[in-house]
Amino acid sequence: MSIAGKIISFITRRSAVRFERATQNCRATQLALLQQLMERNKDTVYGRQHAFAAIITEDDYAERVPIVNYDVIADLITETVEGQMNVLTAEAPTMFAQTSGTTGDAKYIPVTPSCQGGAHKDVMRTWLNHAHRKHPDIFSRKCVTLVSPAVEGHTDRGLPFGSTSGHIYKNMPGIVRRAYSIPYCVFEIDDYEAKYYVIMRLSLEHDVRLVCSANPSSILKMCEKADEHADAIIEDIRCGTLRDDLDIPADIYSELTRSLKPNPAVARRLEEARERRGSRLLPADYWPDLSLIGCWKGGTVGHYVDRFDGWFDPDGKRPIPVRDWGYLSSEARGSIPLSDDGSEGVLTIATNYYEFVPLADVEGNPDDMNAWSALRADQIEVGQEYYILITTTGGLYRYDINDIVEVTGFYNDAPKIVFKRKGRGMTNITGEKVSVNQIIQAFDEATAALDISADHYKAEADHEKSRYAFIIEEEETLAPSLREQLLVRLDERLQTINIEYKSKRESLRLNPPILRAMRKGWYEESRRAQVSDGKRQFQAKTVLLSPTDDELSSHGDDSLVAVVDWPT
Repeated sequence: MSIAGKIISFITRRSAVRFERATQNCRATQLALLQQLMERNKDTVYGRQHAFAAIITEDDYAERVPIVNYDVIADLITETVEGQMNVLTAEAPTMFAQTSGTTGDAKYIPVTPSCQGGAHKDVMRTWLNHAHRKHPDIFSRKCVTLVSPAVEGHTDRGLPFGSTSGHIYKNMPGIVRRAYSIPYCVFEIDDYEAKYYVIMRLSLEHDVRLVCSANPSSILKMCEKADEHADAIIEDIRCGTLRDDLDIPADIYSELTRSLKPNPAVARRLEEARERRGSRLLPADYWPDLSLIGCWKGGTVGHYVDRFDGWFDPDGKRPIPVRDWGYLSSEARGSIPLSDDGSEGVLTIATNYYEFVPLADVEGNPDDMNAWSALRADQIEVGQEYYILITTTGGLYRYDINDIVEVTGFYNDAPKIVFKRKGRGMTNITGEKVSVNQIIQAFDEATAALDISADHYKAEADHEKSRYAFIIEEEETLAPSLREQLLVRLDERLQTINIEYKSKRESLRLNPPILRAMRKGWYEESRRAQVSDGKRQFQAKTVLLSPTDDELSSHGDDSLVAVVDWPT
């Protein structure tokens, strides 16, 4: 094992010991964390408003502090972004994580020093420790890890917003960084074609044992791009060069090329492997000793993992284990998978305080959070699904993230959970989290710009094809060119409204959308079909955003007039 690998192994082992200790008594660990957060933040604006100083027990907390979503606390977040101190946390934020809101405005999630402290670092380190126990050679050679830029912009007051994982990657000690094949500067390349090319140009030269990215679609795209640009990559490796026609900033290009050296032996090995595969370049051949892939396996992205074997085990002789990355969002890292099996993970009870709301409470009162009954982490039951509420060191208190999780078991005294799906009014193919409000805004703005009448429309998330289908009932038959303009305008508006949709489109993880034009009367026929299936006439829902093949789906419908593909 390399020196970097030995250091990583030592650090992660200590984190795993602390994790093990915390999981012995779930309620005690959670209560201690809650009391610490109340004491630390009792003199903030939010703490005084909700009497944090008087909160001793979990029942006190549930009684005095309301359940909220981002819209409820948006003004307080705005004050924090604008530089006001002591609003949600006594600690001043060091940065913000940015994610898409349910409307056009991005959400800013405060990241405080505590969010980057030991307890939070222990989460990823514990994942690595347990992965290393099962796969002892993952630190023996190189790792490929994909992250977003640490800094994607700055607030008006100069604080950065960006990726917390990128921040961690950028600030790793130099000796630890040697274990990774990709220099941090690569992730600051804006052009995704260039970024994928550089990632694979650099990584194909190494003996890689561990590949990690939260989203499995990114791993597939990485493999696809290596195959697509195989000739150029092999030539660059042979000559010790990097193509000069890529859209890469000059300073990054200079930094990358400074350490490149000719490597004809590796180039020859890659060429021979490609010849054996009929001109295909596959990770099964350039990383033959790969031990583990870490990524999401469940929820709405699991179907991507099903495609891994075609790249990593095309001969069916050496399937590569895949370990789930854990329940993770911009707001919190919520679980630690300890096994390659399934996608369940142990709730991070030492990092965030959790509550769980039964589905029936939310579905019966979707707009009245005061009517919900929340359970503690030690009260939830195996086999049940819940909406999860999080309280974080970054200033989110009883925060409804609109995620549904299922309890699958226990590790020591801590629950194991698996992410099932987004909750009310959202779809999610590969992390873009599109809301029904965003669809309404996109249709309203696109049709107004083109002077098109659109009383009835919807969007469908096609998980199998990794794309959205926009559906519109035409009041009057539209010309083919106008339908195409509408398709492009809808995509443009949604990219403007939703930064994560934009990111997934640019990074090629979401394919271009299509448009389905429906004849007049489609919507009413769809509603009548719902009523005939047993729904009350005045309770049949108008569904504007859904997965494909739902009860208002247009597939196989004789109302279909035209399908408009993305213009080439």
